Amino acid sequence: MQIDRQHSDRYLIVYDDGRIGRGWPSGIELTQTSGSPEVRLDHDIGEPMPQSNGAEPLDLSGRWPDTEHYDQNSPGILQRVADLDRRCYASDIEKAFWVNTVRVPLSASYLSACALIQPDRILELGTGGDSAHSTGMFLAWLRTRPRAQLVSVDRHYLSHSWLRYRDYPEWTFVQGDSVHVMKQLYANRLPLPSVYDLIFIDSSHLYKETLAEIHQASLMTDAILFDDSTVPDVKKAIDDFLYDHKAWLVRDVHPGVTLMERHDYLPAT
Repeated sequence: MQIDRQHSDRYLIVYDDGRIGRGWPSGIELTQTSGSPEVRLDHDIGEPMPQSNGAEPLDLSGRWPDTEHYDQNSPGILQRVADLDRRCYASDIEKAFWVNTVRVPLSASYLSACALIQPDRILELGTGGDSAHSTGMFLAWLRTRPRAQLVSVDRHYLSHSWLRYRDYPEWTFVQGDSVHVMKQLYANRLPLPSVYDLIFIDSSHLYKETLAEIHQASLMTDAILFDDSTVPDVKKAIDDFLYDHKAWLVRDVHPGVTLMERHDYLPAT
């Protein structure tokens, strides 16, 4: 048999007595002489590795107390979140990604849009109340970006979600009316960017305000992501804007989650 010495260090064998062998030929020889190891059911598994690599245990009385309310609409979610919490995470934001995915599964589609747009700067209009699952998903995306910045806007103050994400320097929260805040950003009256790679709209879901948000956002970005795009008022606002602005196209990244993009190669009218 030809000895494959070149790759022997990348083919390891663990013998029953604990010895370590190397090389594909040795593996073949072991199988031919001793057969395959039997399945053992008496392994001592031991204790799980502690979460000592950045993430803190989930504390329903601290950063995630509102999770308790989700059990009314999603029975069993607390147990599923507790199961997630027994894993090890590189950071709390990584754990928040999985918790948010369990709580609101469609929120993973926000990352599909991010994969298409590759944003470094994101403006989020509406945090979904204090749950802020979209905030957590965008922060999870931006943790891999070199010039990351997330600006979140909501007319309501934050409590739990502020405690969750306030330690991330790339995040800024602005409390105020979405259109008014956007106009202040656009006029450079706030110490924040006036142009963004992606603007996310999940605010009032009312026709006039959503249409105003789209018009203002179109001055500040080439990509707008909508949640709840099947809500009648939101859908009408999108359709009416598209009717007058032919350079913008839409694609559905998830039922109810729509991405609108400007394409300069299309005629503006």
